[in-house]
Amino acid sequence: RWFSPKDLGPSIERDPGSPNGVKNMESEVGWRGEFISVHDVLLAVAAWEVVNRGSAVALAALCRRRGFILAAGDASKVIAQGPSYVVSFFHALLVTTRGMWHVARLLQAPLSAQLKIPADPSDPWYAASGSEIKQTNLLFVSFLLNDLGHMLLSPALNDTALVIHHLGFIGASFICASYRFLPLPFSWLICGEASTILLNVRWGLLASGRAETTAMRVVEPAFALLFALARVIGYGAGLAHLWFHRERVGEGVPSGVVRSLLLLLLAGYALNLSWMRKIVAMGRSRKRRA
Repeated sequence: RWFSPKDLGPSIERDPGSPNGVKNMESEVGWRGEFISVHDVLLAVAAWEVVNRGSAVALAALCRRRGFILAAGDASKVIAQGPSYVVSFFHALLVTTRGMWHVARLLQAPLSAQLKIPADPSDPWYAASGSEIKQTNLLFVSFLLNDLGHMLLSPALNDTALVIHHLGFIGASFICASYRFLPLPFSWLICGEASTILLNVRWGLLASGRAETTAMRVVEPAFALLFALARVIGYGAGLAHLWFHRERVGEGVPSGVVRSLLLLLLAGYALNLSWMRKIVAMGRSRKRRA
């Protein structure tokens, strides 16, 4: 079982000799996670696949309706690639909403609960930094696995930068869950999916032949603005917060693990900056053509 702690026993034990009656098992085994089993992950991946297959049926039916695909559109592209974009849209909407909820909750928490999941389930911040984020992490990593599978199987969907992005954040998700740390950074990171909502809407407008419509003229600058806010400014502020509290980051976690995670976060930010540059260049090119 992936992330399963069963072979290692319970995460905590009651210890009458400790100040709070809890014996922290992290000191004995090195790590503890808000674990997600292989069974949970496979079920979630399968659920995303059901959404994908259902979307394929719905889009095929819509493409047969007059007026859904305009003259400049491509029905075959919508049918072949559209289901993955629909799944991505719903995933982004769901995890962005949950991510904003997590951030709002954890900004009220002490720094210790922002950077590490409390070991004691009776801790008032255990749910906000642990069990609630566990569900979002499951949604996130299962989507990445499902989407990665479709990208690798379909040349039309395959994008090297996205494959690297997915692999990197699957790794980051695994590390954070396994070592019970950085719940607040996970939360602001997941909020970056907000821009993906409009990215998918933009793809739908282009594929259906609506590149020159009012809707596109609204969506494109809104997407660029949201990308800048979520993936450049918000992400950058999160990294600054980590740097400011760098002495507290990864307390009780092997230094190599902490460095690997931080390198993944920095690489993700560099990728976002590269995408931002391309978005700005695309916007300028479109403006010149207009």
